[in-house]
This record gives sequence, structure tokens and C-alpha cells, in this order.
Amino acid sequence: MNKKPGLLFSISILALIVLAASFDVHIGAQHVVRLREGIDPATVLYVCPIESSIWDNLSNALVNGRKYVYMFFFFFSMILLFSWGWALYQNLLKDKFSKDVYKNPWGLTKIFFWGFIIFLLLVHTPNHYRYVKIDIKGHTTEWVLCENTSEGARAISAKAIKVR
Repeated sequence: MNKKPGLLFSISILALIVLAASFDVHIGAQHVVRLREGIDPATVLYVCPIESSIWDNLSNALVNGRKYVYMFFFFFSMILLFSWGWALYQNLLKDKFSKDVYKNPWGLTKIFFWGFIIFLLLVHTPNHYRYVKIDIKGHTTEWVLCENTSEGARAISAKAIKVR
């Protein structure tokens, strides 16, 4: 009998999503950007306008204070290393292993690890890696890379696109 049906369901759904994405399966109709005759598809990239979201705004706010967050994480990591060293030193003094002295360092390690992961997820939103600048006729605008089937997608010469 399966004691964790939610876990099995999650794994099954994840496997279906991976298979659908791997074999380019879509639900519903798609609007595809058509290129003019004579344009080589290998010389264009597709870009979409930036749609500001809560996650992008939060990411930009956190990026501005990144230096202070990194200082906090380095300070916390030094405290964490000292905590592990102190627990090890206590066991060495007693010349006997006691797992009780490792409870606080292990708890701090879990908090530090998950805090760091959450911070990275908040700072590096999907748009963080897709931002590009388009330089056409002296006008520089910011867009995000997207697929040719995305809403509002435009085909732009790859030479005009610069990574932000």
C-alpha cells in the first residue's frame, strides 16, 4: 500500500510535463511568427516585450541590496563554521561522541541552506536570464527572449541583440 499518494502523483505529473516538453506537445492552437521570404531562420531571434511582474520587481529590489545580503550570508557562514567547530571541539574534549552538541549546528545549517536557496530563486527569476537589449537605429530597448509561438513575439536580427 502506498503511504504517500501525493508524492507519487507529483512524480507522475512531473514525468508527464518533461515528456510533453521533450516532444513539443502543446495543448490548443498556436500562433507562429512567420518570417518574410528570403530570411534565413538561423539569423533571427525571437523577442517579446517585458511584462513587469511582482517577481521581476522583487528581484530588481533584491539585486540592488545584493551586497548587504552577501555580507549577511558570509557572516552567517562564519558563525555556522564556528558552531560546527565548537561542537567538534566539545566532543574531542570529552573523548566521547555525543550527538546532542550537533543539534544547533545542524539546525543552523538547514536554515542557512534553505535561506540561500530561497534568496537565489527570488533574485534569479526566469526573466533574469532572458533579458536582452535591442539596438536598432540608435534606439536601445529591453526585451526578453522567447519562442516564435509566444504572444507578442517578434523576429529580430541576431546581430542587433545584445545580452544585458
